[in-house]
Amino acid sequence: MTIYTDSLTNLPRYKSDFYRIAVSSTLPFELQHKMDAWFYELSPSKSLTEKLERGELSMNEYTELYQKEMSTSQSISNIKWIKDYSRRIDVVLFCYEPENSNKCHRHILKQIIEQS
Repeated sequence: MTIYTDSLTNLPRYKSDFYRIAVSSTLPFELQHKMDAWFYELSPSKSLTEKLERGELSMNEYTELYQKEMSTSQSISNIKWIKDYSRRIDVVLFCYEPENSNKCHRHILKQIIEQS
């Protein structure tokens, strides 16, 4: 099976043949029941996101710091769970940014999961 990434705006495209996981720090109530899981712990810290948005970090610096944030036992456990689950069914990681945005952490997270 495969791990995909996409924007929450495209959620209606994914039916029950995909396991839908939100990896955003917030998720509106009206979307919560449409997700199969919500791992808010896999979103970057607010301070890290703000530094990137203010241009204080390069994408390489952001990636490195986000990877460090994902080294907690909770994050490692969630990453392992997603990887194991993706062996049975296709998984989609959702966040707010457009899919073609290279600044969204979900693309980095996908790589972390696949390389773990």
